[in-house]
Amino acid sequence: MAAGRRVDRATLAISVAIVLLALLVFAQLGSIPTDGGYSAVGPRFAPLVVGVGLLAIGLLLLRQALSGGWREMPPPPDEPLHAPSFLWIAWGLALQTAIIGVVGFTIASTLLFMAVARGFGSRRLLFDAIVGFVLTAAVFLFFTRVLGLALPASPIGIV
Repeated sequence: MAAGRRVDRATLAISVAIVLLALLVFAQLGSIPTDGGYSAVGPRFAPLVVGVGLLAIGLLLLRQALSGGWREMPPPPDEPLHAPSFLWIAWGLALQTAIIGVVGFTIASTLLFMAVARGFGSRRLLFDAIVGFVLTAAVFLFFTRVLGLALPASPIGIV
C-alpha cells in the first residue's frame, strides 16, 4: 500500500463479506447431489459459477479497499433523501408482495413497475402500465415456458 493512502473500511468490510459468502457457496457445493443426471452440466454448475463470480468480485473489491477506495468518485451530493420517491418504491414492493398470490406475477409486477417509475419521476401512467405489462409478461413467459419454473399466474389463467 502506498504511503498516504488509507484503507477504505466500508469497502473492506463489504469485500470480506462477499469473499466469505463465496466460500460458503463453495462449502455447500458438496451437499448438492449429482447422481441420477444425464446432462454434462449438473446441478452444481450454477452455484459454482455464482461462487466463482462472488470470489472474483470480492477479491477485486478487497484490492480496491486496500489501495484506498474509489479515487475517481465524485463527492456525495448534499441532497436529503427524497421521501416521496422512496415511499413510491417501498409501497410498490409491499403491494407486489401482498397481492402476487392473488392477482399473479404479471399484474403484481406491472404495478411494481408503475410505482418504481413514479418514484423515479414519471407521470405517464398509461405508458408505464403498458411497458411494465409487456416486460413482466415477457419475463413470466420466459420463466414458465422456457425455464419451466412456476410463477403465480393471474386468476384468468393468462400471463
